Amino acid sequence: MKKIVGLLLCFILFSQNIYANPTFVLIQNKKTSVDPVKVEVNGNTLQSAFQPFAYGNRTLVPIREITESMGANVAWNNQNKTAQISLGDNKVVLQINSRAVYINGKKKLIDKSSIPVFATYPKENETKTMVPLRFLSEALSFNVDWNQEKQQASISNVKTVSVINTKDVSEDGGKKTADKAVDLTKKPDDKNTDQGEKREIAKKVKATGPVTVVIDAGHGGKDSGAISPIDPSVKEKDLTLKVTGILKDLLRAKNYEVIETRTRDEYIGLAQRAEIANSNQAEIFVSIHFNSSTSGIASGIEVLYAPEDRVKIKKHEQIHLAKALNDELKKATGSSMRTMKKRPDLAVLRLTEMPAALCELGFVSSPTDLENITQDSYIEKLAQGVANGIERYVNNYVEFE
Repeated sequence: MKKIVGLLLCFILFSQNIYANPTFVLIQNKKTSVDPVKVEVNGNTLQSAFQPFAYGNRTLVPIREITESMGANVAWNNQNKTAQISLGDNKVVLQINSRAVYINGKKKLIDKSSIPVFATYPKENETKTMVPLRFLSEALSFNVDWNQEKQQASISNVKTVSVINTKDVSEDGGKKTADKAVDLTKKPDDKNTDQGEKREIAKKVKATGPVTVVIDAGHGGKDSGAISPIDPSVKEKDLTLKVTGILKDLLRAKNYEVIETRTRDEYIGLAQRAEIANSNQAEIFVSIHFNSSTSGIASGIEVLYAPEDRVKIKKHEQIHLAKALNDELKKATGSSMRTMKKRPDLAVLRLTEMPAALCELGFVSSPTDLENITQDSYIEKLAQGVANGIERYVNNYVEFE
């Protein structure tokens, strides 16, 4: 009888481990057991090294990853620990450890279990800003569903964002984009792919005439991107524009046709950036960004891409561009390189038809990285590394007709 009871107890505990699979994070410096949760945004699994988790009766998600996958913008104020998240006409302001939130300027008190918190992931040794998924999603007009069996939250929106660009996208009279509406809720799997159609994925890109490269300076205008907690005058939106300003000249010197998504401090929507590349039938898309971490420990360069098996709008193998950029950035800068990551949830990667990659060129929160990226000579090395990566990719994976 004791054996039977023992076996039953073991089975129950084993079953709980299968379905709950608890893990530990540090919240307010206390070791806290939490249950990992899967999150889908518009049909795409949220990709992050930092697992969303159930805390109390709410799902908390890392703010940077969730806002990027939603196509929203986030501005972080390190002084008062607030995040301003905007998407379309909706604006949400959250503060760490505070029940007070602002939705389009109106104050509201949220449930205690939904309060945003800092969570430190011991394995990665990084601290992330975690925000309540349901509250944030509904405030930004997303629908939220919960699957108890799968322990999965799914959010989706039904908005269509108008993409309008009536000016030249390059300084030298480059091609113009037509006004077009882009449905952000449409899964990449559905675009240009018939039901049951088997896609043929090409290893190489075919080009006629000069190769068109779209370079995308991340953030801009009202969207500052990451702001250095060490020196608040250092903003991601300014750094990205410095890199692309040099990069365009390096590429044009090699006879590439270069189109910039922005050439000054202005706001350009994520879908619009992708549409600029698609409407101009570019062969290559490269987005330039800088990283940040609340821990201040994380550092290095990393390259992100959306694998073609996860985004069916893609017609070519994606990893080759990412690897070329990764290798050449390492050579040019001598900096440490973080592992390349698959990020099919990022709008500029999943909405672009051509080979695309996003380069995070260092952490504004890292003293070591900050010292480098605030020097013009190092910015030039970064631009040269990206240019060399593009050239390497073209030499090996572009065929001219």
